[in-house]
Amino acid sequence: MHPRGAGRGGRGVTPGTSGRPVLTFDPSRAETRLAQLATVEALERAAGRRDVVGVTLDTRVRAGSRYIDFLIPGLIGLNLLGTGMWGIGFPIATARQQKLLKRMLATPMRRSDYLLSHMLARLVWLAMEVAAVLGFGMLVFGVQVRGSWLAFALVCLLGAFSFSALGLLVASRARTIEAVSGLMNVTMLPMWLLSGSFFSADRFPSYMQWFVQALPLTAVNNALRAITNEGAGLVAVSVPIGIVVAWGVASFFAALAIFRWE
Repeated sequence: MHPRGAGRGGRGVTPGTSGRPVLTFDPSRAETRLAQLATVEALERAAGRRDVVGVTLDTRVRAGSRYIDFLIPGLIGLNLLGTGMWGIGFPIATARQQKLLKRMLATPMRRSDYLLSHMLARLVWLAMEVAAVLGFGMLVFGVQVRGSWLAFALVCLLGAFSFSALGLLVASRARTIEAVSGLMNVTMLPMWLLSGSFFSADRFPSYMQWFVQALPLTAVNNALRAITNEGAGLVAVSVPIGIVVAWGVASFFAALAIFRWE
């Protein structure tokens, strides 16, 4: 809402034919509703309104209520998703395309050992990747982890395993880099759009919530935000943790069942 008129996107205050001001705004946007209330308040006070009930304002900024507090856990979740899937899918597809996996048939190594080795190798980079994002938020914006650091680390660890298992599943049969790249994008696209990394997933319609909340990235984001901003413990985030673990276990055993060396 623009106080000088309705020239900015059709929003503003204009004189009415009856002498009453006309407020023009978009009711679908929450910020314009707040602007409407503030504008009405200012107009009524300017016209000489006297408040019947006097109130005392006790204003407090709620911990973890800033957008940056919301964003940092979402960026960590996105980072876990990307590195877990791309970091697993590309090496396996490359090795298969270069006929390197066929040589593994002559060794006593089991498929489970090979797949687990890729997942564990990603953990070497996990601490540095999470520390880079979280450290930036803490140093530049004063972001704080108000819950247990152990719970935070456990959610990151389980998220990394789950997304790595998804990467294994996607790369289990892909023969070329082009094929695995397309499959990765198709797999991650719903999570990029729906999992609430940049805005709340609760904004999606109610009929979509069952699907949105079942996505592993949504579960990771919800758990990290609860621990970081609300000081939640492991019991409080047991449901999203269960979703993450279910995705990881199901994806790993599915990948183990359909994986092929060539």
